[in-house]
Amino acid sequence: MNRILCLFIILPFFLFSKNISEKILDQMTLDEKIGQLFMLPACPKSDENHLKDLEDVITKYHLGGVIVKQSDAETQINFLNHLQKISKLPLFVSADAEWGLGMRMEDTISFPKNMTLGAILNDELLYEMGKEIALQLKAVGVHINFAPVIDINSNAKNPIINVRSFSDDKEIVAKKANLLMQGMQDQNIIACPKHFPGLGDVIVDPHLDIPIAYHNLERLENIEFYPYDVLINKNAKAIMTAHVLFPKLSNLPATLCKEILDILIKEKGFKNLLITDALNMKALTKYYEAGEISLLSHIAGNDILLYGAIGKVSVDEIILDFFPKAFMALKQAYLEKTLDEEKLNEHVLKILKAKEDLNLFENRYAAPYDPDIILNPQALELKQKLFDAALTIYKNDGLLPVDLNNNVLYLTSSQNLSENLIVKKLVLEGIECKSIYERHLDLSSKNLVILSIYESCVTEKLLNKMKKLDPDNTIIFFFGSPYYLQDFKEFKNIVLAYQEEEEAYRAVLSYIFGDISANGKLPIDAKSL
Repeated sequence: MNRILCLFIILPFFLFSKNISEKILDQMTLDEKIGQLFMLPACPKSDENHLKDLEDVITKYHLGGVIVKQSDAETQINFLNHLQKISKLPLFVSADAEWGLGMRMEDTISFPKNMTLGAILNDELLYEMGKEIALQLKAVGVHINFAPVIDINSNAKNPIINVRSFSDDKEIVAKKANLLMQGMQDQNIIACPKHFPGLGDVIVDPHLDIPIAYHNLERLENIEFYPYDVLINKNAKAIMTAHVLFPKLSNLPATLCKEILDILIKEKGFKNLLITDALNMKALTKYYEAGEISLLSHIAGNDILLYGAIGKVSVDEIILDFFPKAFMALKQAYLEKTLDEEKLNEHVLKILKAKEDLNLFENRYAAPYDPDIILNPQALELKQKLFDAALTIYKNDGLLPVDLNNNVLYLTSSQNLSENLIVKKLVLEGIECKSIYERHLDLSSKNLVILSIYESCVTEKLLNKMKKLDPDNTIIFFFGSPYYLQDFKEFKNIVLAYQEEEEAYRAVLSYIFGDISANGKLPIDAKSL
């Protein structure tokens, strides 16, 4: 009798001690649980058919989340709020915003890319950038940012990471990534470092085929895993897995390989969300069927199965064909008891708890569009500060800082001088400006030549034109990837501005006129150039 009485006293305590996520999980059907695992592309500016397709998968398959693609802020907010309204449980909304909303959204801010950030020595600026990106993501209804990229770009010929990496130095990558991550997570946006185990030393784009890296575990632990060790210790809320084949570890790509992902989960103790890279990439689809991909990636330990595309044909294929097959493969495995539903419950509970931590069960909707958040003056000022701070002297043989009183000719690789910001300013100051492509350039009467080169203009024709310049009296300002510096080896005075952005042009102008110094540090090993 006493035992029964104790049971009635204790049982309500356990029932009421459950949190929201646990209570929801107890009431979920198998279909609802499986649906929470999936994240599909959502294109706010697409047609009514796309919207209807999304509505159908949300109601029929109980979709857990979406990744938003090209849009503008106001359209996206209204679109997402509609999807949230028809979903039984709040949707997780993710985005690729490595350098801010501008990566995927019209009329928004694009902050510098990671390689540019890798040159900046002022840590506070990177933290503030992470914070600002988070504030803007929240304003357009996004909860997860698939950033920062923490691949170490140890291969200069890498076609997929390259300037998306902070550096070829693991410590620089870890430090810069942590600053951005902390800025985002302090504003309650889930940061998702990527791509584990590492995409930095490959020469194949996984969108096109399977990248292969021949590293052993010792090399990975020493190099590629280092940023993950740092960020896991700093409480990364999510990590994205990569479709890379490591033959010395497994015959399966990392995303599908339990042994590789167990390094994160069991050995490194990562307890937060594990999210796949897009499972519809050719790195996987060329070798595995849709159902096989979802099943293997789920068994491997991923919590969220991501599918992403931009073009209408690709998006329709994912939603109407690829996803239903992936869903049914998992459902069949659980119905046949080849998979243990308790394991499914663990994954779903992690997802629900992450949504609960973001307070989505209380408020899943984005606030009405506010342009003062999306294009606020402080964010634009921060962007300029970042480009100013990144400006890097790569070589100085005595011509820097610039002496504008030294009978100067300014040359540019741009052929449209009338629209060139730097030219406009220099002409007002009485500096002669010309295009390097002019047929008859008289350089003999000039003591100093300043040449601005834009990465998009680097051609054999340009390089041949540059051979006519005297390396001893020429300063080059380069707006592009540092990996191109190998094309200018004979020149002795070079300043690196990293990107073709208005703020980079303004940074160079400020430097030319002596208003700022070039305090950036080359983020890659100069010996590799």
